[in-house]
Amino acid sequence: MSKRRKRPVHLKEEERTQLLCGPYEPPLVKRGFLVDAVRGKVRFGEFTNARIPWPKAKRHGKGGSGGFVLCGGLVRALEKEAASAVSHHWGVSRATVSNWRRALELKGRSAGAQRLVKMGAEFARLPESREKIARAARGRVLSPRQRSRLMRGIQQGWKERFEARRAAYRRTGRFPRATKSDPWVPEEEKLLASLSPAEAVRLLGRTSKSIQARRLFLDIRIRPPAERKRWEDWEIKLLGIVSDSAVAKRLGRSMDSIRRKRHKAGIKSPSLHPWTAEEEAIVRRGPDAEAARRLGRSKKAVQHRRRALGLAFYRGEKRKWIASEEALLGTQPDAVLAKMLGRTKASVLMKRLKKGIPPQYTNYRRWTPQEIGLLGTLTDVLVARRLNRSLFSVRTKRLDSKIPPAKNRRWTRNEEKLLGKMPDEEAARKLSRPVGAVRMRRAFLHVPVFQSKLHPWKEWELKLLGRAPDHRVAQRIGRSILAVASKRWELRIPCADPKRIPAVVFAKRIRPAGLAVSVRRREAGARSP
Repeated sequence: MSKRRKRPVHLKEEERTQLLCGPYEPPLVKRGFLVDAVRGKVRFGEFTNARIPWPKAKRHGKGGSGGFVLCGGLVRALEKEAASAVSHHWGVSRATVSNWRRALELKGRSAGAQRLVKMGAEFARLPESREKIARAARGRVLSPRQRSRLMRGIQQGWKERFEARRAAYRRTGRFPRATKSDPWVPEEEKLLASLSPAEAVRLLGRTSKSIQARRLFLDIRIRPPAERKRWEDWEIKLLGIVSDSAVAKRLGRSMDSIRRKRHKAGIKSPSLHPWTAEEEAIVRRGPDAEAARRLGRSKKAVQHRRRALGLAFYRGEKRKWIASEEALLGTQPDAVLAKMLGRTKASVLMKRLKKGIPPQYTNYRRWTPQEIGLLGTLTDVLVARRLNRSLFSVRTKRLDSKIPPAKNRRWTRNEEKLLGKMPDEEAARKLSRPVGAVRMRRAFLHVPVFQSKLHPWKEWELKLLGRAPDHRVAQRIGRSILAVASKRWELRIPCADPKRIPAVVFAKRIRPAGLAVSVRRREAGARSP
């Protein structure tokens, strides 16, 4: 049975703007308010004059509209319909529809968009559509003159890149990293016969596919890697004498190649040491560390052999604690005491915990009554910084002593007067407060940051303001024009030359109070007050 040919699919305007999940009705406005999906509760302004009339929000203050209200059917249409259909029926642009979907965090294609994509793909499979696409891809036909000019440009560019690569190699002795279109220089082609693929990629800076294609073009056979080389008799004699890693390093072969050849030749590894009955007896009688030392094997090898023999972990005879050993518990760290008594650290730890003896640290410092009295009077951070202890140590000692934490110190007027008169770090050190607390209090009180380079104004400098142009005053007192202009506008002193306002004031966006009024008066030809 022959397959029926699909009917031609032409995307018409009705199909592009068709709504799949309609109908969509505008929402009801209750008491002049609507609920927007993004902005929340908004005031109703007016309805649009589109195919589907939709309410717009009313902007606060000035006139105009606050945009469409994203609610009800519009949100459902953005989830289900294609962008062309929403744009057509609601009377907005495609960009607006995309912005709405982005604001609602809608990802992927909607059902309407998937339908249009399927129809477009079916339409693109038709013979007339394929012919049109191929005709557009082929482009216009070049004349012989245009073709020769194009080829000359290509050849000129190829020659320039060739000379540049060759000059770079002769200057540095290394081949620069090449792209797909960079030409091959003769020095590169000479190395293709003597290098393996991996070495050629590393030295020439080209891809493996580019090197392979150039070898096929020049009819150059690839040098076989070391693993594929024929084994010589003297190489086989080295197997089993030393370790595989040493043989691989000497012959320039891989470990897998050495191991496969040794197994194929029936040669045992030099590191393979079969277990004897005497060695297994030593494993049964003593601990793993002692057996490994006596047999000259690793501890892990002894453990593997113990498991293979089905033996349990060697515990040895239980050694009893004597009174002199128990008296030493807690006097030194557990690791030091275990080494001194010839016991394990775990054994010393368990015995000390059983006796209820506290541990002994190497850098342990006992708490003095003066230090304990300081707990709770300041925050734990300040106490730890003052006593040179860790925050965990201070907090643990305060909790063990059942001392409540210190409350936040209230700022006094004398402390607030210091803010801004010195750096925050110095003020924090002087007030015994954290630097972050000083910065937050200064920002709360709107106190500017302390500037060590701030040059206070003197009375004779203030008297010069307004008597001469700003640049003359700045030159005389050794200040910038910006500083002079800012101080003059702060004191409401008029400029000496009313027709000229320093451009630097506007360049730095300094708009003191009264500046706009003065500008309007100057434009009207009136003298500023």
